[in-house]
Amino acid sequence: MQILCITDALASVTFPFLIVFTRMGLKKYTALFFILSAGFVSAQEITVRVFTLEEVCSLAEQNSIALQKQAVDLEMDRIAAKNLWAQIFPSISVSGGARYNIPINDNAQKTDPVYTASVGLSLRLSAGLPFTMANISLAYKNSLLNYEQARRILINQTSKTFYSLIAQMERLTFLEGARRLALEQLERDRIARQSGYVGELDYLSAQVSAERAKLAYNRALTDYQNALGKFLVALGLDVREAVRLEGKPEITKISLDSDALIAECLAQRPDLIAQHNEIKRLKNARTDSFLSTKGPSVNLSADWRASLKGGFDDLISAGISVSIPIDPWVPRTKGDQAVKSSNANYQKAVLELKDMENNARQEIRSYTDSINNTWTEVEIARLQASYARRAYELAEQSYRRGTMNFLDYETARNRLSDAQQQLLQSELNYKILVLDLASVLNIEEDELKKYSR
Repeated sequence: MQILCITDALASVTFPFLIVFTRMGLKKYTALFFILSAGFVSAQEITVRVFTLEEVCSLAEQNSIALQKQAVDLEMDRIAAKNLWAQIFPSISVSGGARYNIPINDNAQKTDPVYTASVGLSLRLSAGLPFTMANISLAYKNSLLNYEQARRILINQTSKTFYSLIAQMERLTFLEGARRLALEQLERDRIARQSGYVGELDYLSAQVSAERAKLAYNRALTDYQNALGKFLVALGLDVREAVRLEGKPEITKISLDSDALIAECLAQRPDLIAQHNEIKRLKNARTDSFLSTKGPSVNLSADWRASLKGGFDDLISAGISVSIPIDPWVPRTKGDQAVKSSNANYQKAVLELKDMENNARQEIRSYTDSINNTWTEVEIARLQASYARRAYELAEQSYRRGTMNFLDYETARNRLSDAQQQLLQSELNYKILVLDLASVLNIEEDELKKYSR
């Protein structure tokens, strides 16, 4: 994070909200002055905190309540998995007491107090215990997988919001330029109107155009301020601070081979890994249910008892018993139904995995097709923006020479603004699709390039 200070010419102005801009060249930086000039403050210096994508992602991880809650669950599962001996730790109980008979008449025999103490140990071992332990270890692996997936989703969402805010700020720059041009044209038409070179309708059209440009800018600014405020709150930052997000999405063509992605990355998808783990868990649970319900169990017990009544008397006892259930072997009893239910859950999970794999293949193909098509969109938008820029330049020359009316000139100017915004949105859509595909495949964005044809 960097700290910048804005002084001198900017010392007498303030932010209408938090201002974010990127390294977009000197021409686009000039729009910052118009954004800052919404109000005046007496401060001589404005401190701007600069954040990169890596820094905002780090802040998002630190301040995510959902991720912190998952970390707590992960720690509990880790403790259980690292201490499997707790499953065979015996139940230990300690008790003590005193008894005294209180006579209620003179003929009752008086007795001394009786003090007792005992320690008991009990342990039940079933044939399904190893599979219970295996599922505890598997639960920790699943929690770890879920935590990493949640972290990746959080980073993906933060990155998309980061780039969306930058795109919104650049859109504000375009709209500010359109507003400035409309105001400049209105001033020229006002002077020309006084000189008799511009008619009343053209002058009124210029007024309407300027108001529309201001309204479009103000609406975009309000949307941007709301989105930025929510983003800063999620990052744990003070919304009253001036913040600058530094970075620009890299838009490069990637021609992806969906078959290569499916062959090499399908098995890395977190949802499929989680489903494989779920199948293992249900398989262990099926075996555990069978052995625990229909298999033998061993009960170990030990007791030490002591009493004090005139003298000290103690006794140690130990026992072992083996029990074999009979009723679960009878068809359609509760025990038998429980075992069959565990087997049915396992079979359904196997079928669900096949369905998930088919859907995952289709999803990858859909993403690759969308990315390829969106790149064509970007190229068309770039061509359209170039055409609109040239058309506006020619329209401006014609209007100043008096060979074009204001409505046609305004149409050319609006087409340029629309083309610039369309290009910006197309590039943002392309970047978001690439980020989403990388997240779906559980790989980094840069790794996608090696699958480019």
